[in-house]
Amino acid sequence: MEETLLSVIGQNYPNLQLIIIDGGSTDNSLSIIKRYQHQIDYWISEKDKGQSHAINKGLDKADGELTSFLNSDDLLMPNALFEVAQRYVQGKKQIITGSWLEGPNMQEAIKREVLTPFTIENFILNIGLFGQPGTFWSTNSDLRFNEDYHFCLDFEFFYRLLIDDYKIVATLQPLGFFRTQPEAKTTLKQDVKLKEIIRFLENNRKFHSNIGNDMHLLAARNTRSLYRLQLLKNWKNSKLDFCSTLWSAIKYDPRVLIRGI
Repeated sequence: MEETLLSVIGQNYPNLQLIIIDGGSTDNSLSIIKRYQHQIDYWISEKDKGQSHAINKGLDKADGELTSFLNSDDLLMPNALFEVAQRYVQGKKQIITGSWLEGPNMQEAIKREVLTPFTIENFILNIGLFGQPGTFWSTNSDLRFNEDYHFCLDFEFFYRLLIDDYKIVATLQPLGFFRTQPEAKTTLKQDVKLKEIIRFLENNRKFHSNIGNDMHLLAARNTRSLYRLQLLKNWKNSKLDFCSTLWSAIKYDPRVLIRGI
């Protein structure tokens, strides 16, 4: 957490509102927060209902023209705030983003680029076009994160911004660093991620008739991936559940047994 906090404070940006919402941590997070509290505008440590709820609590306190959030494992790159400010146009609905670094640490990080074109269709079918760390948006006091989403919360939120006619403004400069998690932790989250992607695609394809069939096929592909993940878990934990899941998977689509499709 301290590295994350210092990546923001170290921007030395003159007009920064720094808010920390901690979910009642029992590690050393509170001591870190208190060490820098003279540079923090608002902080609280209490149990919440999940990440989306925590972010919304922060949004309720924020009153700047541009807003972003940063998870406690991620970082802002040097001069990111000045780079974002240069691209901000007051009164415009903007999502300001850029390339980002991704990896277990900075030494092993690789650079990721923003995908184009910046269309709602491309955004949906790629499940996003840009990374979350280092992405800012023109503050909208009416929009909050959907607390039914826990993994794809940023994707669903930026989708609604694009529906509301926000325009993507991108820079080639890396703005953020996304820290990848150990494989075991990622696998646990992958289950939730796939379920949320499937739910999003099936719930929203009626609004995009031009790509409705593509969204349905993408949902089906993610459903096959979810079955494969469940089969792997059940093989390790319960052979009886494995047989039941295998039967359900084959009934859904025999291609579940063919990896990669």
